Amino acid sequence: MKSSLCYSILYNNALKEDIKGLYLTLEQDIQSLKQQMKMLKMNGHKNLSIVDFDNVQNKINKQKSEENWIHRIKVYIDDIKDKGYDLIVVDSLDALYSLTSIKDPRREIFYFFTALRDTRLTSLLISEMSLNSPNYSHYGVEAFLADAIIHMDFQKRGDILSSLERYIGIVKMRNTYHDTHYFPILYTDNRFTVYAREDLELE
Repeated sequence: MKSSLCYSILYNNALKEDIKGLYLTLEQDIQSLKQQMKMLKMNGHKNLSIVDFDNVQNKINKQKSEENWIHRIKVYIDDIKDKGYDLIVVDSLDALYSLTSIKDPRREIFYFFTALRDTRLTSLLISEMSLNSPNYSHYGVEAFLADAIIHMDFQKRGDILSSLERYIGIVKMRNTYHDTHYFPILYTDNRFTVYAREDLELE
């Protein structure tokens, strides 16, 4: 539920705080994403915009030829950064990498992260982990460049009628004291709930 959690952050900030957000999906088309979020009782909002692969490609093609998709996304975000947005989600880094040839990951990803930081927007980048891998992203360098890493994990409980339990933990958050435990996260009553120490009666 990585996409759902990030969308929820944008949706609730738009709904409750009047904060403008942009969701950039490179995996799903817009209608598919909207349908998924509608099932979770998160409908559209005037302060929440969704763009996909086609939107970015059409806009960039009208401006100039740019084959590298890391550069394309950077140009696209540069173009919209002065339109009042405060939050942006890129879903996902793995989809972005699949669209382009990365010859020097350390240099190109540093360039991308620096470009995002220069926009002064709060950027949420969704990434996949390989099973049993210690890296929180495709190349590993992203973990050093990111200001924070929020990790969602799951465990299977039971043998015959097994179920998946989702957990969330803060692996890294610069300049912030944070708990290092993982806590259960559920989507109930049309919202995500993280069960903290007090809820679980932990010492």
